[in-house]
Amino acid sequence: MKRLFLPATLLFIGLVLAGCGAPPPLVSDRYLNDNSLVTGDPCSAPCFQNITVGKTTFADALTLIRNNANFKDLQSQDNPPQAAWNAANGEPCCQMTANAQTGIVDALLIRVAPVMTVREVIEKYGEPPYVSVLPRDYSETETALGLIYPKQGNVLWVMPGNAQSSLDPNDPVVIVLYLNPADFDRLLETAELNGWLGYATVAEYRAATPVLTPRVTPTPN
Repeated sequence: MKRLFLPATLLFIGLVLAGCGAPPPLVSDRYLNDNSLVTGDPCSAPCFQNITVGKTTFADALTLIRNNANFKDLQSQDNPPQAAWNAANGEPCCQMTANAQTGIVDALLIRVAPVMTVREVIEKYGEPPYVSVLPRDYSETETALGLIYPKQGNVLWVMPGNAQSSLDPNDPVVIVLYLNPADFDRLLETAELNGWLGYATVAEYRAATPVLTPRVTPTPN
């Protein structure tokens, strides 16, 4: 089981999207079929499937995962507390970490099928205050932009296409990262982020002057 590194590396450099060898596609109907981020059913961010980041204990979260028919093949360890599991169709989808001292869940990373769009997210939460841009493409055909919502505790990776593409209202959300909103001020201290430019090109986002630059040097978690 791979360690889910937090916070700075995962959030703002996007290493979670890259791996050794050929990476899995960003967009796949076989990832978790979940649109709860925009429907609020069964709960709203920073809650996912009744697990609330910053409140739910790791032990209780494991019980909720085991009892959820949408999930299977749970793997977990206690030191450090982390877990990974698959969608019911067998595709790896989800990772979770918890604070080793408190035992409280501090992050959830969910790969989702393309059932939510940028338009739906903005209709629900408004335009994102910040946007994270990958320093390189994920693959020859896919790149990603991260829409940052500190108030909700979310980083939403969306896939506009390749490096020559423009962000579009119908582009799919492909990864949802749930974090504790109370931790976001600390996380943003290590971030270099752009502002929202609207439905601009990937190139324009990459060329834009950051609106937020690191105030402290990030350290490994």
